[in-house]
Amino acid sequence: GKMEGFPGFSPAGFLLPFLLLQGSAPGSAVSGFSVKGPAEPIVALLGEDATLPCQLSPEQSAAHMDIRWYRAQLSPAVLVFQNRQDPGGEQMLEYRGRAQLIQVRASDDGQYGCRFQDGDLFREAVVQLHVVGLDSAPHVHMTGPEEGGIRVLCSSGGWFPKPKVQWRDTAGVKLPSLPESQTQDGDGLFHVEASLVVKDSSMGNVTCSIQNPLSGQEKVSAPFFLRVSPWKAALAGALPVLGLLLTQLSCIGWREYKAKKREIKKRNKESHERDQMRSKKEMALETKGRLGSRADQRFVGSWRYQLCKVDGEIKGAKGPQGKHRV
Repeated sequence: GKMEGFPGFSPAGFLLPFLLLQGSAPGSAVSGFSVKGPAEPIVALLGEDATLPCQLSPEQSAAHMDIRWYRAQLSPAVLVFQNRQDPGGEQMLEYRGRAQLIQVRASDDGQYGCRFQDGDLFREAVVQLHVVGLDSAPHVHMTGPEEGGIRVLCSSGGWFPKPKVQWRDTAGVKLPSLPESQTQDGDGLFHVEASLVVKDSSMGNVTCSIQNPLSGQEKVSAPFFLRVSPWKAALAGALPVLGLLLTQLSCIGWREYKAKKREIKKRNKESHERDQMRSKKEMALETKGRLGSRADQRFVGSWRYQLCKVDGEIKGAKGPQGKHRV
């Protein structure tokens, strides 16, 4: 049987609590009991449902007990039932406890505790949940030449926990890769990128496999064919074109440089000529000023001389006692 409508904590709407109690009628609890969890971790695929079993032994009514599933602490708990009894006096079936997670997330991964308490007596058990996230087959593409070879990149996302990446050749022989890059998104899922530098194209093709360390499941890319002639021919054909392009760019750059240099030289010459003209004008004005000052001085001196001369003539004409001579 299944009881519905039990109170429970339901964060983010993804927990579906239900409790199954199996055994004798209500009120027939025994004085001692134990609680057992599963011997092996529970493995659940990302996005699927997971059941966390916890068994009460010996079989007895748990309707009067405080029952909870929790993580790091008892409160707040993942799921709590307290003193649940049969309304209307109907006989209650005795059940084992189960908590179920709907649409498992990466954040659900980890350890859970289940605790049954009857008065001062309580027993606990541990349930370990491993969440497994698998993405589709990884994507492989060439990113360009490097270190005398070709760099090939393998990328994939949506993994949990952190996956393992391996390159292999046609014969399945493992190939050493460059240090891989792994990042986590907001949901806690891993995105991985791993590069391989291929210098010997005679190996034919390479594949990239990504494996989940918990489940052992892996996804393998489609074979990436390393046809020697296409990329070598492409490089061989591209190099002369690239050289010609660089030569043309160099010529254009040299012409622009020479033109700019001539322009700068012309501007410098014009600036120098302007400076010379300015200096000459300043010198001419200064000379003019000096000449004008000397002329003024000579004029003033001449004027004073004339005044003195006239004055002398006047005095001479008057004679002694200021009388005029006849």
